[in-house]
Amino acid sequence: MFYVRSTAIALAAAATAGLVSASSHAEPVSVAVSFADLDLTTLAGERALRERASDAVFTACGTRPSAEIAMEMVRRACVRNTSLTATAHVDAVISSSRNLAQATLPGTAH
Repeated sequence: MFYVRSTAIALAAAATAGLVSASSHAEPVSVAVSFADLDLTTLAGERALRERASDAVFTACGTRPSAEIAMEMVRRACVRNTSLTATAHVDAVISSSRNLAQATLPGTAH
């Protein structure tokens, strides 16, 4: 079995500046997503990493809708933007893992 040994993908989330009032000081939030225990060459490993990344997005941006419309817009923008970033990172990690696994198979060109 082949495992990627990298320990985490860090996801950063920050509120969209234009939607936050001047009195609000939203600080970026970073959430580590561990995948050292996953075999990313399998569909099960890929699904598990995608689920962990999705959970991390909501950890960073919040899961509870805000009663304040402006803050809810900020939360939704955070989820949308952070999800796009997380998906790109996850896709890159999975692709690298599979490429590395393919390159290390017996009989393949190096």
